[in-house]
Amino acid sequence: MRIPSKIKDQTGQTLVVMVFLMIVATTIGVTISNRFMSTLKGFVRTDDSTKALRAAEAIIERLLVVPNETLEGYIAFGNCGSACTYSITEPNGNIISANVTLEYSGNSTDPFSLGLEPGEAGQISLQGYTSGSSLDVCWQSASSIHAAYIYEESAVTKINSYAVNSVSSPYSGNGFDTAVANHGYPNCFTINTMVTPKYIRIRPYYERAVVYAVPAIGQTIPRQGIIMDAHGYSGETVKHITVLKTDAMAPAFFDYALLQTSEVSDLTNNYGP
Repeated sequence: MRIPSKIKDQTGQTLVVMVFLMIVATTIGVTISNRFMSTLKGFVRTDDSTKALRAAEAIIERLLVVPNETLEGYIAFGNCGSACTYSITEPNGNIISANVTLEYSGNSTDPFSLGLEPGEAGQISLQGYTSGSSLDVCWQSASSIHAAYIYEESAVTKINSYAVNSVSSPYSGNGFDTAVANHGYPNCFTINTMVTPKYIRIRPYYERAVVYAVPAIGQTIPRQGIIMDAHGYSGETVKHITVLKTDAMAPAFFDYALLQTSEVSDLTNNYGP
């Protein structure tokens, strides 16, 4: 029996349409599957990122409550050991871990920097810095800087006050001195250390400033605290946190209590009664 050619053509067209629909359906399925897997991997990466960050934060928080004397021993003898590492394994087999390295902040011939907001006080220890030497205080912004050099003489704590505008300061009416360019910075002034150096208290005014304490040639900025450099791990994700645990410092109102020369005086370089 012969099948009419018209019916043969229709059968062939139907087969082509079915094959085309199968290809389209497979393509859509693969696309949806890829998007689902990509979304799932994104969720996993986000989850790992959160876990790695929390691991790094956790080991930092654990060491922040450890006395500085103990941390100094870890640095001196390299025996931080289990105090500086930890690892946990989740039920699904994923390992979350963290480790931290410790080193001194400062303790270097390089400039030491402080980033300070307007009115915020920063403190730099000079304990061990050579008396009769010098220390330059430098910055780059148009901020004005007040610095209090605190020293000890015959068991009495004393202070020398420095108030300095930037070279191109728009605040020249405040009665401060004017900085000079030095060490590659546009604004610097020199503090001459005397007797037994203790601290420098630094406070910017009007604008934020990154302030650099530049030691004299042959001098070393004493240590200012302990740097905790932590890495947290989860899956293939790594998170990095650096925290400075500073030595004890006086609160912000400390400077105002020392610098008030009278009940009505402004902050200037003039020493009133």
